[in-house]
Formats: sequence, structure tokens, C-alpha cells
Amino acid sequence: MAAQGENVVPDAVGPVTLPVVWLLGTSGVGKSTSGYRLLSALADAGVTAAFVDADQLRLASGIGASETGLIASSLPALDRGFRDNGAELLVVGGLADDAEHLSALLPGVPRDRVLAVCLEADADRIRERVRQRGWLLELTEDAVAYAHAMRPDFADLRIDTTCRPPEDVVASIAEAALAHLTRSGPATVPLGAEPSLTAPNTVIMIAGPGGAGISTVGYQTFSRLAGRGAAVAYLDIHQLGFLGRDGGSRGHVSMSARNAAAVTSCLAGAGAQTVVLSGDPASIRLLERSWGRDVVTKAFWLHASPEALAERIGRRARGEGPPLQGNHRRGLSGPALDDSIAAAVAESESIDLRPERAHVIDTSRLTAGEVADAMLACFTTH
Repeated sequence: MAAQGENVVPDAVGPVTLPVVWLLGTSGVGKSTSGYRLLSALADAGVTAAFVDADQLRLASGIGASETGLIASSLPALDRGFRDNGAELLVVGGLADDAEHLSALLPGVPRDRVLAVCLEADADRIRERVRQRGWLLELTEDAVAYAHAMRPDFADLRIDTTCRPPEDVVASIAEAALAHLTRSGPATVPLGAEPSLTAPNTVIMIAGPGGAGISTVGYQTFSRLAGRGAAVAYLDIHQLGFLGRDGGSRGHVSMSARNAAAVTSCLAGAGAQTVVLSGDPASIRLLERSWGRDVVTKAFWLHASPEALAERIGRRARGEGPPLQGNHRRGLSGPALDDSIAAAVAESESIDLRPERAHVIDTSRLTAGEVADAMLACFTTH
């Protein structure tokens, strides 16, 4: 994605101040699943933690910063937003090749403030999990190769997830995380004044009813712009609001919007001229007011018919589609599934939920790629 280059860490933001639990390991070992579930386990122990998947912070193309630099600059911005909303601990899931790489991802953070947890699994189980996930299957063997190439001796804790149920893995991490928090103590560094935001040239904002596929469309829009050689980045706002029990991003709309604006600023500072944002209607409406007059903004509302929403939500309930954390529709059936579909239909038909001046696109008969093409055509002709 992002080209190799220097880390980009704005001085005004400073380092991460919260104690950190970093979950590392190859794709398929359970980093994101464990990190997300860890929030509830820690909440049971009276600790409010935040979780972020580092992969969500490096979706950029055509800029000079490295993926490591993008993550290193975005985590302090998220640290501020999470800490202001009561976070006591920051959990991150992401690749970390060795101790030097981990230090580059968390510049300025003392090593004893970081608990590095390496999750491992045998090659057959990695392949099985990636197949079950049904996403980016072409990278399966790359994941296996990375697992063999890793030298995780720098990790403070290593857990083989091959034959252990997720709840057992999470319980082990939670025990270690609580001990780490006791040793590290709370964040004591003052946050200081809110840093000024760097705005990109263009912001594309995508909202719609639950189940409309806004994340998939957002990524497709980003991919098409990247294919044209644009300096572009993508953020899924939902993935920036996981705090406390059950991830809870829906209960932290203003925080999610604030985090998205802060990370957008980091991406713009790293050279992204266009940032694509997808999110829930409330977050997008808040972000509409975040940019100055010099920023070109375009908001889109993805409408869908009741039949299309029922079909898409049904697929999500069966576990199809990108494996994003916080998908509360996964596993739904019977009356609960019916209620979820009814809520999405009501959202789709509500004029009040739509962002101001949003362009409405009926996605009922379109693929995600076709929706992205329609959005970009609308953007270039207005």
C-alpha cells in the first residue's frame, strides 16, 4: 500500500501515553478477534480499554510515508481521543517483525510500557482460518511464510492458538494485560492543547443504512483512486471507536468522529491529498462540519431497497464479506435477524439521517465496484 519512507510523527501530538498491549503475529492467528474480545474481558475486571487494528491505519497509496510511519503517527492521535473518553489501556493488533520494528511503531514509548503478545498457530490452522474467513485468500501462503520468517523472541508472552478456543486465548491475554497495567500504572503525561488539524485537499464521505455495504464501497472507492495514481487514503470510522465493553463503537459517535478527523489529519500530513471516509450517519454528519472552506467535500448516501438490504444483511449474518470486527449482525437468525433488517430499512428511508447535501445513490442492483464508479463519476461531473 504505502510506499516506503520516513516515519511521520507530528511533534504536536507526541507519543502514545497509555500503557499498550500489542498483539502480533501473522494473519489468521486471531489478533483482531482477540483484541476486540479483550475489551469485554477487561471490562469484567473493571478496566476500560480501547482497541484498534493497525491495518486500518495504513490504507494509503501514492504517498511518501511508510506503513510503519502511518501507524506510528496515527496511534498517538487515537491515544488522545481514547484517553479523553476514559481509556486506561490501549490494545493494538498488528504486525511487528522484531523489537526494532515495535519501537518504530511506538516511537517515544518506553519498552516497559508495552506488553508484546505473540499469537501463533501451525500452518494448517492458519490456512483453515483464512479459508473460513473467505477474504484475501490469495494471501494465504504469504501469511504462512510470514509465520515461518518471524522471530518473536522479543515478545513478553507467546500463545499458541492452534487448538485453543478464542475465549481461552483472551483469558490468558487479559490476565497478562491486567498485570501489565498494574506494573505500568495509568497515563500521567498531560495531553496538552488539542493539536491543529491538517486537512487534505478532498474528503469523500460515505454513509448509509446498516447493511448497505458502506465499508466495502469505501474500500473499492479508495482502490479505484489508488489505481489512478492518486495520493489517497481510506478510513472506516467504525473501526476507530472500539472502547469498553463489547467494543461499543455505536455508543461513542462523537469520539469516533473525532478520532477519524485526527487520523485524517495524520494522513494528510503524510501526503494524502484525498481521504475516503465511510461510517455511520451520525459520525458522517459530525465530520461534515470538520473541514474548512478550502477543502473539497462530497457526501454520499447509499440507499438500498428492502429486498437488497435483507439479502446483504443475511449474507453478513452468515459470516460472508470482509472480516471486520464489531459486525453485530454476524450469527443473527430468526426474529433477531428480522429486527436487524427492519431497522436497516427504516434507516434507509429516513431523510433526517442523511448527511446534509448528500448525493443519494440507489445501490440495490449494483455491485460495490459499480457503486464506487457511480460515486466517482458524480464527483468529477459536479
